[in-house]
Amino acid sequence: MPVPGAQEPVLDFSDPYNVKETALFSFNPLVYLYFMLSFLLVPYPIYQFVAKRYNWETNNKTMARHYSDLLLGLSYGTLLFVFGNYTRAFSWITVVSFYPSLFGYALIAELPFTKTSLPNIKHWPFGMWVVFLTAVAIILAFAAFHIYWAATLALPFVIYYVCSLLVPIFLFTISIALIKENNKNWTRTFIHGYRVRWATSRNHGSSVNKKNASDEEQQDEGVNPESSTSVDPVTQHQPIIPELYNPYTRTLSLHLHHWQIFYVLAYFTRFTHPVSQVGAGIVLACYMEGICAYGYDQLLND
Repeated sequence: MPVPGAQEPVLDFSDPYNVKETALFSFNPLVYLYFMLSFLLVPYPIYQFVAKRYNWETNNKTMARHYSDLLLGLSYGTLLFVFGNYTRAFSWITVVSFYPSLFGYALIAELPFTKTSLPNIKHWPFGMWVVFLTAVAIILAFAAFHIYWAATLALPFVIYYVCSLLVPIFLFTISIALIKENNKNWTRTFIHGYRVRWATSRNHGSSVNKKNASDEEQQDEGVNPESSTSVDPVTQHQPIIPELYNPYTRTLSLHLHHWQIFYVLAYFTRFTHPVSQVGAGIVLACYMEGICAYGYDQLLND
C-alpha cells in the first residue's frame, strides 16, 4: 500500500489562496465553517431575537420548523459554498456588508406599502413600485459589473458564466409546465384530442366507403340511391371516444419568493473584487432574511 509523502495532501482540500476565480467548484473545511457561522448559524438566532423584540412580520415557527430550516440552510449553503467558489470569494468585506443589509432589508420589508408579494403585483401601491424598481436597477448595475469582470478573465469563462443563467431559467420553465400539466391536464388533453380526431377521421372514412358500397348495390338493383329510405351509414355509426381522465385533484399556483431570487444571484457574486464581495453580502443577506422570517417556502403551492 503506497504511503503518501510528507508534503502530499491526503484529502486535497482547496487552498483559498490558490483557487482560481474561474474555478467551477472548491471546498475548504475551515472557510466552510466560517461561511456557515457568518451567514447561517449566527444570524439566524439573532434575527429571531430581534424580530420578536420589535414585532417584525415572521412566520410562527415551531421548534421542528426551525430545525428543518437550519438543516435546509446547511444543504443549500453547502451547494452555494462549493459551486459558488466561496472558498476563494469569502472575505471580511462580505461579512461586514451582510449584517447591515440583513436588517436593512428587514426594515424595508416592515414598511406599510411593502407588505405585499410578487403574485399580487397588479395591486401594488406606488411605494412598492419605487422599492421594486430601485432594487431592479441595483441588481442590473451589479450584474453589468460582474459580467464585465467575468469578461476580463480567461476565455471561455464569461461564456459559461452568462450561460449558467439557463439553469434557473430551465427550472422556472419546468415549474410553469408542471402548473399547466396539473391545472389543465395538459398531456392527457392533447393525447385525448388527437385520439378524438383520429377516431373521427377513421370512422368518417369507413362510413363513406360503406355508403359508396351501398349506393353501388342499390344502382345494381335499379334503385335510386337519393330516393332510398335506407339509413345513412355516416350518421348511423358514431366513433367510440374514451372519456378524458384527469388524475389531478388540486390546483397548483406559482409563488416566486425573494429568498429564491437572491439565492440564485449568490452563485454569481463569486469574485474577489471588493464590489463583488459587497454584492455577495447583500444578496446573501436578502436570501437569509427570507429564510429567517418565513423559511424555505415552496415555489409551487397546492
